[in-house]
Amino acid sequence: MTRFTRLTLRAAAMFALLLGLRLAAGAPAPGDSPYLSALSDITAGDALATPYCNEKTCAKEPGRGPACVKSGPGVTCTIKTGCFSTTC
Repeated sequence: MTRFTRLTLRAAAMFALLLGLRLAAGAPAPGDSPYLSALSDITAGDALATPYCNEKTCAKEPGRGPACVKSGPGVTCTIKTGCFSTTC
């Protein structure tokens, strides 16, 4: 082999060895980077939307318990453990 071929093979072997070590080490954790923002660890809270307005109100129907019946705009009726009317 010529001297140039031996140097090329040595350089390729060294490159492969360094690449193998880098791949074996894995990627660094996101918190280990010096390039993070000071705000990068802050998480956003849940977005709270306005409740759905179904334009119904609570009423007691004859022979039945409380129920949601049609009403004017701006009122929401929900039945969970009881009947609740709220403005929206």
